[in-house]
Amino acid sequence: MALENLFSPFTIGNLKLENRIVMPPMATNYATAEGFVSDRQIAYYVERAKGGAGYINVEHTGILQQGKASPKMLMISTDEHASHIARLVEAVHKAGGKIVVQINHAGRQTFSKVTGSPVVGPSPIPAIAIMETPRELTVGEIEEIVQAYTAAAARVKKAGADGVEIHMAHGYLLCSFLSSFSNQRKDEYGGDIEGKARFPLQVLKSVRNRVGSDFP
Repeated sequence: MALENLFSPFTIGNLKLENRIVMPPMATNYATAEGFVSDRQIAYYVERAKGGAGYINVEHTGILQQGKASPKMLMISTDEHASHIARLVEAVHKAGGKIVVQINHAGRQTFSKVTGSPVVGPSPIPAIAIMETPRELTVGEIEEIVQAYTAAAARVKKAGADGVEIHMAHGYLLCSFLSSFSNQRKDEYGGDIEGKARFPLQVLKSVRNRVGSDFP
């Protein structure tokens, strides 16, 4: 039949999918003001699972209050948040779907009125769409955020999800370290491409070590 590969089974690590159709992560702003998953949000994803996508990629989910992108961003910054996400995972599984959670820190692409603390980034250079000058992260703070990503990924796995995705695009924190426009640091997290990639690669390595080799 036409597009037979699209509708054929596929495996990512130990995750077996019925087809190769992926619902990409798209922010709904359906979470509560505290970042907990809502019944409306669960119903939204369950409908997509019933539609037959190979797997559903949940919208970007915050690892820290400091990196909250919008007032109703879904969060997984605490064990309590993760326990609510477990309800979403269970509902999608019950509907026959596979579910992956994307984790993110907005970095300089948010507002202090949303996070309740100063906006942070690799260098004190504002994002054009925000125009709020971020505070440059210290090396110690970068190391703490690596651990926050790692803890968030572990919560995703504990919540029963089928995998975790690390957001590294669209000018958010990890992406901003890769860019010469937003990262003008002179320390080990700036300079050449090796320096700029150091933070994102540390996150990837730490997350992989925490969730294990068989978790996508």
